[in-house]
Order: sequence, then C-alpha cells, then structure tokens
Amino acid sequence: MFRSLPAIAAAIVACFVTTVAAQPTSSPDQAARAVTPYVYMMDSAGDKVLLQTSFWRNDPKYDERAFHRFLDVMSDLEKRGFQKSDKAVIDTWDKPQPFAKCYIYLEDLQAGKRTKSSVTSGSRIWCSDNGASEKEINGSDTPKHIEQVMKEFDTYLGRAKANVKK
Repeated sequence: MFRSLPAIAAAIVACFVTTVAAQPTSSPDQAARAVTPYVYMMDSAGDKVLLQTSFWRNDPKYDERAFHRFLDVMSDLEKRGFQKSDKAVIDTWDKPQPFAKCYIYLEDLQAGKRTKSSVTSGSRIWCSDNGASEKEINGSDTPKHIEQVMKEFDTYLGRAKANVKK
C-alpha cells in the first residue's frame, strides 16, 4: 500500500455528511456533490491502470463500503505487480503504445441499474487493444463484485498485453 492512505481516508471521512438516503440517488445535484478520487498505477512492464471510484456523500455507510472496495481493488492490483506511480498518467487512450492502458471505474452509474424507485452503481473495465468494448458489471454492493471486477480485468489485460505493439 502507499504511505498516504491514512491521509486519503481522513479526507474521505471529512467529506461524509450525516444525512442517510438511498445510495446513490438520481437527484440533479448528485454529480455536484460526488467526490471521485483516482490513482494511476503501473507494473514493471509499463502497463498502466487508472483506478477511480465515486463517493456520493449522501450515505456514510455506503461511502465507507465504497472506500473499502476501492482499497480491495488497489490491493488486488498490487498483488498483480501494479504500484502507484506518478509516471503512469494516461494522456491519450487512442494512440497505440508499447504497453497496455486500462481503467477500472468503481461505483459507476453508467454500469448500474435504474428502477422506478432506486439507482444502483456498478463498475466498468476496459483495456486498450483487447479486442472488446468495455465491460460493465452491475451490483457494486454484491458480495462477489470485486472478484468479478478482477476476473474481467485479468481477461482484458491479458488480451491487451498480447496485442500491444512493441
């Protein structure tokens, strides 16, 4: 893990509000209230990952679970050889490069489901040159969500690595 984790946790906790509501909501001001932290990571081969999440700031318990999911994915990426890196910035997604570029967006509304009474979030995963469009996994709060995210990430990254132009 990286050293600034306690500082990040303190900043996120400071953003929580005390009102409790369904998480996330479809209210018009939801995007303005959301906090979307991210981290760029890179492995020894130069492959890069953008990991991002959202804290909706209207349900502290949900945001706490979202924070733990973010840390769980970061930890799983570290087990796969990725480390936080200031050199891992991705300035273009379209330009072919000699490394894979991936993103994992957690707590994403696009990957969620809408019903008449609620909205749920999900995750989106994609890697350059993997031969498929992005993968959406709904149900962020389900028990196997992180496992599904990492399984799809491994598949997409494996295909991307096989297709990068060295």
